[in-house]
Amino acid sequence: MLKTLEKHKISLLFEYCEKRFGINKDIFSGYQLYEGSKNKIYLAKELVELRFNPESSGLCIFRLDKTPKPTTNFLQLFGSKISKNYLDIDYINLLEYCKGNDIKVDKELHNLEPGFIAIRFKNIVIGCAHWNEKAMKNQLPKSRRCKINYY
Repeated sequence: MLKTLEKHKISLLFEYCEKRFGINKDIFSGYQLYEGSKNKIYLAKELVELRFNPESSGLCIFRLDKTPKPTTNFLQLFGSKISKNYLDIDYINLLEYCKGNDIKVDKELHNLEPGFIAIRFKNIVIGCAHWNEKAMKNQLPKSRRCKINYY
């Protein structure tokens, strides 16, 4: 059952986007934020009145558990606005990432804070990973994983 997102959760989400990815809250203007089951946050222009109450409407952009977790949808939709906590990967890492494998990091990443990271290839956000200062764990949903055969 969808309900309008509470003000304190909206503030938490806006603050997270600003601190984590450098995304200004203005990107959400013109949209409504809703909370569905399992702490999922949806983005929609408006909810349409229906005879039934849908489980979801719009695009799932976050999950709110201990900390907000951005979805691949969110990162791809607003990727051009991300100014920090992103990792540009090369072609070999792109192939591995798309298969669902973790990204091999062979250098110190001082520009990244521990937490969720946007993964980019040629300035296009591909998805999400989690950085714990030791490993870059793949967060690409299984439904979006694929083997790229093009060289």
